Amino acid sequence: MSLLAAEHALQAAQRSGDVSALDALLHPRCIGAGPDGSVFSKDDDLEGYRSGALRITRLEEESLDVQEDGASGVTRLVAAVDAVQGGTAVSARLTYTRLWVRGGDGWQVLAATLAPAAEPA
Repeated sequence: MSLLAAEHALQAAQRSGDVSALDALLHPRCIGAGPDGSVFSKDDDLEGYRSGALRITRLEEESLDVQEDGASGVTRLVAAVDAVQGGTAVSARLTYTRLWVRGGDGWQVLAATLAPAAEPA
């Protein structure tokens, strides 16, 4: 699977709340940082989906940059996102920057950041 295909598979898994697919696409030591500066692990992320505390109702790709270099790569996604988080509906335009590594199981996210996206010019 190409890095582009892996990124699109991750987006689809986020939209559908597919915990099994997310589990396969996130490295066991994956660490993320949210827009508020909070840091979360793979287990934290999966538990949010599993418990229903996080439900993404819309994730619409606006732009995507993919840089692949052998065993690693980076994706930078700008997306319009609607979600329910902890029972509260939220809408945001976010930039997801993900560091991917390629192993025996294919591409997996090792680190990710989510930040508010700059408004389009």
